[in-house]
Amino acid sequence: PSVCAQVALRVSSFGAMADTLEVGMKLKAMYSDGEYYPAEVVQVSESDKRKKAPIKIHFVGYETSDDKWMSMDKLKSKKLPKVKAEDSKEKAKPKAKAKAK
Repeated sequence: PSVCAQVALRVSSFGAMADTLEVGMKLKAMYSDGEYYPAEVVQVSESDKRKKAPIKIHFVGYETSDDKWMSMDKLKSKKLPKVKAEDSKEKAKPKAKAKAK
């Protein structure tokens, strides 16, 4: 598929995954240090303004001032459907074989 089709497919699959999230759902979310911590879904937005980060999460045990809007790729849960990783690299061409003398 073309690059545009791949991007559209990826965006639509994130939208479908956002539909599986519910307010109050427990999961793990990536904090700014790159580590995943226990969190809870506070809000799911369908607004065009929130396309890139449609999920508002609350980190368990922290203040509400630490709540963040996050994208789906920063969330982990067994309840979320898996997204197939697309190969961004083309297959390597085989090296030329040496000729026998």
